[in-house]
Amino acid sequence: MAEVEVRFKVPIGLKEEMEEFPEVKWSEIAKETLLQEVKRQVLLKKLDKIFEHSELTDEDALRLGEEVKEAGYKELKKKGLI
Repeated sequence: MAEVEVRFKVPIGLKEEMEEFPEVKWSEIAKETLLQEVKRQVLLKKLDKIFEHSELTDEDALRLGEEVKEAGYKELKKKGLI
C-alpha cells in the first residue's frame, strides 16, 4: 500500500514524555489510532443516514439503551456470570 507522510503538532511535554520510550513505534500507534477514528466516523455517518428519518428522540434512544443494558445485566446474573 502506498503511503504519504502526515505531520501534526503535539505539546512539548507530550513529546518529551514520548522520548522516554524510544522503543515504542509512535508512528504505528498514531497510524492505528487514526485508522480506528476514521472507521468510527464512517460508521457514525452511516448510522446518521440510516436514522435520518427516525422519529425517536435522543431521550427515547437513551431510555431504550438503558433498558437493553439492564436486560443484559439481568440475563448474565441469571446465568451466574456476574
